[in-house]
Amino acid sequence: MERYARFQGSWYPAEREKLLAMIGYEEVERGSRVAILPHSGLMYSKEHIKRYFSTLSEDIERILIISPSHRYYLEPDMLVSASFSSSATPLGPIETVPMDIGIRHDMAIQEEHGVEMFLPSIALEGRLTVSYLLISSISSLESGKRIAGSILSSIDERTGIIASSDFTHYGPSYGFTPYGKDAYGRVMDEDSRTARLFAENRAEEAWEDGRKRTICGIAPATIASMIAGSLCLEGNMVMASSSADSNGDRTDFVSYRTVLWR
Repeated sequence: MERYARFQGSWYPAEREKLLAMIGYEEVERGSRVAILPHSGLMYSKEHIKRYFSTLSEDIERILIISPSHRYYLEPDMLVSASFSSSATPLGPIETVPMDIGIRHDMAIQEEHGVEMFLPSIALEGRLTVSYLLISSISSLESGKRIAGSILSSIDERTGIIASSDFTHYGPSYGFTPYGKDAYGRVMDEDSRTARLFAENRAEEAWEDGRKRTICGIAPATIASMIAGSLCLEGNMVMASSSADSNGDRTDFVSYRTVLWR
């Protein structure tokens, strides 16, 4: 069964040449394995996603995408996988490997943009397979550690991990307006602080800090940081931006961060 490209033509171009012009690669040192990356439309997220795939370790053969669920409600600590064997993209299909943990919910993953934004770059790489997991929230740090351990025991050293997460959603449109005149600067500073905690493998502190705001992928990011810590990987926050960089709107905006571990 194939996961079709639900968001092509809206969140990113359906035309091959236009899509290729957006993604591409940089000539930089490789070695990255685990990442926190934004999942907004490629207009906003392309440079973040490009950084990970440009630096991806050549030893990696599969990408596990861990995303929140935006369209289907998931109970805290609920882990969702799917039965797809292929995933469609404008650049061709990707071999898809079902995970043997979590409950199966194909439609939740079919309808999830938090997994699809990375598929064109995976297809462009050519040599990679993909797997999916959804988790929207964790009830406690102990639950997060248990889930991280379960995921870690289900993958091998040739698996890269993407925690799919936009950071704070701020403004009336998002129902989150606790700050005053310098809301934009405060959000950007606080999100960078949380991202650096994740990068330093201080997942517990980052979760406590970040869950006070509207970080939609706080659970995937926390789990990725826990896994990176277990693997003794070194992390860095390498990129910060917001939707305001593209549309100029600092009243309603979304903040983005990229953390890479190698």
